[in-house]
Parts: sequence; structure tokens; C-alpha cells
Amino acid sequence: MSKAVVLRLCTVHRPWALRSRSLHRSPQPLAKPSDIEYCRQLVLKNDYDNYLVSLFSPRLAREAAWGVRALNVELVNISEKTTSATAAQLRYGHWKDMISSLYSEQPVQTPVSRVVYDAIGRFGISKTWLRRLLAEREKSIKGFATTADVEKYGERAYACLIHPHLEALGVRDMHADNAARAIGIATAIMNFTRSIPLLLSQGRCDLPLDIITKHKVDLEDLYNQPRSTEQLQEAVYEFATIGYTRLCGVAELYLPNSPKAALPALLAAIPVKTWLERLERSNFDVFDPKLQQRSLHVLWELWKANRKGTWLDTSNYRK
Repeated sequence: MSKAVVLRLCTVHRPWALRSRSLHRSPQPLAKPSDIEYCRQLVLKNDYDNYLVSLFSPRLAREAAWGVRALNVELVNISEKTTSATAAQLRYGHWKDMISSLYSEQPVQTPVSRVVYDAIGRFGISKTWLRRLLAEREKSIKGFATTADVEKYGERAYACLIHPHLEALGVRDMHADNAARAIGIATAIMNFTRSIPLLLSQGRCDLPLDIITKHKVDLEDLYNQPRSTEQLQEAVYEFATIGYTRLCGVAELYLPNSPKAALPALLAAIPVKTWLERLERSNFDVFDPKLQQRSLHVLWELWKANRKGTWLDTSNYRK
């Protein structure tokens, strides 16, 4: 894909007017060390790869990232651990009130809320990202008709975890924001691809319908007997290539034009890139057990990208 095409696909309007500025609050932090540790442990346990990403940020920015990602874990747990729709709506309502309270002088008192409250006071984290995160997590995913629908979801559900990290690093830049959106898209593609074996066993698949139809994937057959087929592998190849191309576009176009301070947040691309390359080595067989195992290679790749200032290396990816 040419640079011009990637640029056109990735470039989006940035709602600068919706940004929150640092609030005039007491310099005394509200979060206790135990609150920060709670968020750290929550991210470490539930979002290990992005925990590793956070280690390359300065301490206060790292703690802000833990707070936002811990909030995301709490929201994801509602849909995964609540069986009653009514109970889920009540819990989402609680978190909606909590997010609103973070921009007042009397926030709801929980470990996560106190850490995020301090981040807002220090860095002016925009309310837009937290509201968008809640809105997307509250929606129940019922499949995607097109690849464009997946990309839109990635921009809203995953990029809004990177934007606050950028703000905590003091970065307010169009190129960095566009990079975050592209990484969010690639993250959504990776997550939906990685979850195919589990979802097929539950009678569901989050691959977009246009790719399923194009490659004549027989979902009913796979629901009855989840396994890798030639048609599924070709569909996964096309889907994964879209995500990998996004990451190449970030490294070629946006990263070189972004402030150097943005790099620690944009390293969120590395776990995605690493997994997609492992998928390629498995010949796009999502049922390969190795793909469900944690890779110790991610930390090394993060270190190299942080040192070099880029992760661009497409030499080993199938054209």
C-alpha cells in the first residue's frame, strides 16, 4: 500500500476543542500508594503487553496510563462477568457517574477513580476519551458487516486508551493522534483474530462479513467443528494484513513527524506487530497453540523500538 493511501486512510479530524486542560486542584495527590499498586496489578494481570509498554514512560505518565487501562479492565469485566443485562446496566451507570465525578472536586472514591483523578489534575486528560471508552464497552458486539466497521470500532474502543497516555506525556499533536488511531485499528484486528478459536466454540465469529463472504468461509461448519481451514486461513491473512499495514503506515508517516515524547505511548504498536508476525509464521492458523501463549520476545522488541525510535521492519512479512 502506498504512503498516500495509508495517509488518506489514517488521517482524521482531531477534536481539539474538546480537550480538557489541567484543572486547578490541590497539588496534594488524592491517590494513595496502595491505589497505584491496585491499578498496576490490575493492568499487569489483565493487560500484560500494555503493562510492558507503560514501563518505558516516566513515572507519573506511567501511573496515569495504569489508571486509564485499569478503568478499561473494570469496564470489560462488566460484560464478561455479569450475566444479567439489568445488573450490567446498573454497573455501567455507576461508572458513568464516576467518570463525570472525576471532573468535579468530589470524585467517587475507588482506587481506580483516585488514580485517574490525579492524572486529570496533572495532565488535563480529556473527558472525551473516558466517555468514549465507556460508550464502546457498553455496546454489545454483534458482529461487523464490513472491515470499515471494525476499523471504526478500533478507533473508538482502543485508540482512546492511547490518547490519554499521549496527554500524560505532554503530547498534543495531530500526527501522534493519527498514529494512535491507526494503532487502535490494528489492535482491534489483532484481538478479534486472536479470539477466533474461542468465539467459534461459542457459535460466534467477529471477522467482518465482507471478508467471510469473499473467502467463502463456512461458519456453520466451523461452529460445529472449530478448526483451521484453507478458507479461514485466507480470510485471516487478508484481515491481519490490514492491521499490519496500519502499523507500517504509522512507522513510515506519523512517527517520524510526531514529537519524540510521543514514542512511549505509541509503543503500544509493538505487541500488536509482534503477534501478527507470529501469526504469519504460523501460516495464519489461529488454532496454532503457540499463538495463545505469552511471548517473552515482546519486551525485547519494545526495548529495541524505544532505542531506535521506530519499529519499521517489514522484511519478514508475507507480501
